[in-house]
Amino acid sequence: MNERMRYLRKTLGFNQKEMGDKIKLSQTHISSLENGARDATDRIISDICREFNVNEQWLRTGEGEMFIQPETFSLDEYAQKSQLSELELDIIKSYMDLNKDVRQAILKTAQQLFAKHSEIASTVEENNDQVDIEAELERYRQELEAEKKARMLSASQKQKKDLIG
Repeated sequence: MNERMRYLRKTLGFNQKEMGDKIKLSQTHISSLENGARDATDRIISDICREFNVNEQWLRTGEGEMFIQPETFSLDEYAQKSQLSELELDIIKSYMDLNKDVRQAILKTAQQLFAKHSEIASTVEENNDQVDIEAELERYRQELEAEKKARMLSASQKQKKDLIG
C-alpha cells in the first residue's frame, strides 16, 4: 500500500507536507507511510479516500480504479471542459429555468426538426448517390462510344488501304 500512497500523492501533485496538511498528518508521518516504516490505520485510509475521492479497494489492494467516479454531474465542469461560450451557457441556463411543460414542448419540436433533418439528409444522400451513378454511367457511355468510333475509324482506314493497295 505504501507504493500506492506515494503514487497517489504524486498523481495529485502534492509534496509530502501538502498531502499531510490535507489529512492532518505530519510530513514525517506521510514519509513513514510511503516508505513502509508505518502501516496506515483504517482512519488514515478513510481520510485519504474521503479527502481525495480515492477508491478504498484500490488503495488497500491495488484493484479497480484509483479514483471513484462522482455520481453527480456538474454542468459547470462540463461546460468548462466543452469550452462553452457565455451565450451557450445563457441558453442552457434559460432552458433549465423554463416550466417543465414548456421544456417538453421544446423537446418535441426539436425531435421533429431533427427527424425532418435526418429525412432531408437521407434524401440528399440518396440523390447524391443517384447523381454519382448517373455521372458514372455517362462517363462509361462516352468511353464506349469513343471505343466504337476508334474501331470504326480503324476499320474505315483498313478498307481505304485495301482499296488503294
